[in-house]
Amino acid sequence: MGQELQAENEGVVLPLAINWIGGPKDVQKKKAKGKKASSVVFAVKGRKMAEKVLKGGLRAAGVKYDVEKFVNGGPDSFCGVCSRWGHVDAKCGSLKMPACMLCAGRHFTKDHQCNVVGCKANAGQNCTHNVDKCVNCKGNHIAKANCCVKKQEAIKVAREERRTWKEREGECRNVITDQQEKLDQTEDGGPSTAEAEKKAQDDEQVEKEPEVQVAATQETEGESSNAGTQETPMKKW
Repeated sequence: MGQELQAENEGVVLPLAINWIGGPKDVQKKKAKGKKASSVVFAVKGRKMAEKVLKGGLRAAGVKYDVEKFVNGGPDSFCGVCSRWGHVDAKCGSLKMPACMLCAGRHFTKDHQCNVVGCKANAGQNCTHNVDKCVNCKGNHIAKANCCVKKQEAIKVAREERRTWKEREGECRNVITDQQEKLDQTEDGGPSTAEAEKKAQDDEQVEKEPEVQVAATQETEGESSNAGTQETPMKKW
């Protein structure tokens, strides 16, 4: 798919593989429900090109498709629609059933309004008249309050995932670096991987063989003495 997109869209370079949103099972479920289209995630090379495709879209198989910026949600992402943790607004499955972050009412937070006559709080703002209610833990506080156990759990999971991700990223970086060094050495005329392995085996075999000392023949004027019959210096060959 990547090569086709690059061929149809002049100047577009896709440095990474294209991925469907959701796994293969999710795509199959959507297809079974009659959905004929789904979304994909891709990266383009260069900020200017990103702005260009966001504005003008991309063509695929002769059809023009809209492009929007991908916002990746994590465990500590807060949804402005349902006021829950773990996803962003664009991926919320409760668009028709919003929940207020301030009072847990069945309306968007931006539509929250104080019912006290004379209250100067604007729509979407909290005030002293409001009875705070968390839609997640049912506590007497707003959904984003630091004291909320659900928020604390979300942050803890997010930190653990990021720590694991950084470890995996480091491992992948080390593997890529090792592979690149071997490739550079081969391109520079150095030994190939097979030759390097054979050399290492030969060196190991040499280290295992015992050293043999021999005596050099000492020659004097008019005569020679056999090795070892005189006090000849011992040399390694």
